[in-house]
Amino acid sequence: MHNILNLRFLYEMKRINRYITLILAILFIGISGANAQNNIIRGRVVDKTTGEGVIGATIAEIDADERVQGGTATDINGDFVYTMDDPSNSLRVSVIGYNATKAVPEFNTSMKIEIASSDVEIEAVTVTAERRSSSGLTNIQERDKASSSVKVNLAEMQEVGVTSAADALQGKISGLDIISASGDPGSGSSLVIRGLGGMGNSEPLIVVDGIPQSKDLTSGVDISSADQEDISNMINIAVQDIVSIEVLKDAGATAIYGSQGADGVLLIETRKGSMGKVKFEYQYKHSINVQPDPIPMLNGDEYVTLQLEQLHNARGTFEVPDEIAFDPDYKDFYNYSANTDWLDAITVNGITKDHYFSLSGGGDKTRYSASFSYLDEGGTTLNTSSKQFSTRINLDYILSKKLMFSVLFSYNNRERDRIGNLKIGDPGNDKNIREMAYIKAPNMSIKEYDEYGELTGEYFNPINSYQGRGSTYFNPVAIAKLSTYNEKNYDLETTFRFRYTINEWMRFRQTISFQFRGAKTNIFIPYSAMGVDWLDYIINKAEESNNINSSIRSESQLIFDAPWDKNIHDLTGALSWITNQSENEWMNLQSRRTPSVDLQDPAVSAQINWIGSGSGQRRDLGAVANINYKYLDRYMFQYNVRADASSSFGSKNRWGVFNGVSLGWR
Repeated sequence: MHNILNLRFLYEMKRINRYITLILAILFIGISGANAQNNIIRGRVVDKTTGEGVIGATIAEIDADERVQGGTATDINGDFVYTMDDPSNSLRVSVIGYNATKAVPEFNTSMKIEIASSDVEIEAVTVTAERRSSSGLTNIQERDKASSSVKVNLAEMQEVGVTSAADALQGKISGLDIISASGDPGSGSSLVIRGLGGMGNSEPLIVVDGIPQSKDLTSGVDISSADQEDISNMINIAVQDIVSIEVLKDAGATAIYGSQGADGVLLIETRKGSMGKVKFEYQYKHSINVQPDPIPMLNGDEYVTLQLEQLHNARGTFEVPDEIAFDPDYKDFYNYSANTDWLDAITVNGITKDHYFSLSGGGDKTRYSASFSYLDEGGTTLNTSSKQFSTRINLDYILSKKLMFSVLFSYNNRERDRIGNLKIGDPGNDKNIREMAYIKAPNMSIKEYDEYGELTGEYFNPINSYQGRGSTYFNPVAIAKLSTYNEKNYDLETTFRFRYTINEWMRFRQTISFQFRGAKTNIFIPYSAMGVDWLDYIINKAEESNNINSSIRSESQLIFDAPWDKNIHDLTGALSWITNQSENEWMNLQSRRTPSVDLQDPAVSAQINWIGSGSGQRRDLGAVANINYKYLDRYMFQYNVRADASSSFGSKNRWGVFNGVSLGWR
């Protein structure tokens, strides 16, 4: 009996719990519904003169900062129903042909909002915009620039089969020398503005969306030891993302960038979002890269004949070397009786596949642009290629009429097979595979034959030949197919920008940018690709390099436009304070005589030939002032001054001042 009572008690408690839960749910729904109903407004928008309903009027809910929180539109009778997000917000009614009207929401009655027709008769509408300089450090209209600069719109180049910004600039700007760093894919080009006769490195400073791309971050070492490919690859941007490139030439224009702009400045502007519907874009380009015909070369028979004539003219009677004697009994007869076109053997047709996808759009508060690019570029040298993935995101968020927040994000991942750049040989006499293809004896075969004329499956790499040592006159095809020269690069950049409008003639902008770059290089040369003894010290050479670079840059800027009559006196300018801190770390490890060609890591049990590492830090400060004066919209005066300080210099010579003056009239 006691157990029966317990079971009945538990059963009754479960029923009570269900009833309580049901009652609470009904109460919650009722309260929520009541709150939602309390936030509902309804009414009609009518013409103040005629009393007729206004079709398609916009009812916008706005907060205290004039930001739009939501809204609706009137139907064909002028009626509307809307649920307010916040009852304390107000309403703004607007429609074309009527004056915008503000109203206080009424929740317990049907609202009647009257709007007055605009009395202004418009015959024509003229929209005038002032485009400012994209450098970020000056506050000047582009039409008022008195310094020497050239701007190229890359929108016109979208249909051309170019894969880099340097290629798009070819032949577009006078005085800009663009020299290909090498023929390998992804190698880029060297850009020179001030002429080729300058001392030291003459690469220009590259500024992307107002953010300088520091040269120190590219190579991981001092810029003086970086090669052309290291420097030119700073422009790791899909060409479809670039809107325009402006080249600053004279000292008056580049002084605002201090010593960094001594060799000229390239200002790159990328895509940004705009108000409107979401736009999707996809592009695919497929192209074939073909190596031009080389200079005519001798075949094997012609080469041997010329060698015999040379020896005869020099020595008269001489003993013919076995390699050019055409002796069928010679054990390597089949290896030295070929007609090899070494240039043709290392040359292929490269195929390039370029994929690009982007989306952009925006509304009253947000504007965005995002893009994704994948470039698969095949080289015209055997086993050379470049694969690159990049993405860029530009986001502008308007917090209020006075405050705007922007985010710029970019990421680039590139992997290259650079076997065509691998230098082999003694220092000062080392050559890459294409250079070797021009001088390698054409009577030598690519693959090895035995004395019966059968292929052995190995590449022909004699330790010594009549031409020289096998380590000096190597087999370029064997190096291209068996060796490794792989490079991986990772670039990440994030920029945050705040803009606050103090009043009609003064604005403040704060920019913080983070840059991170990493690079890893692996090289391996197996003994089977070289004409050396298997006990030689240079066999199975393995090398690995790692570089990590980072920087934090901040820029505080006060921009002003004097509140004068601009038709007579127009004064604008900007004051900027810039800080930059960069760090780098590097490591290099080289080993030789690894136990197997399958062990290509220099850290395995092998003879360590060299190991080194290092790190460095650098801090920079800069104060910039820009003044622009215009009289009667005809006569122009512009003055730039910049004071730079760098921790790279001693305390007594740490600061430098750079001035620039430009005059103009039209």
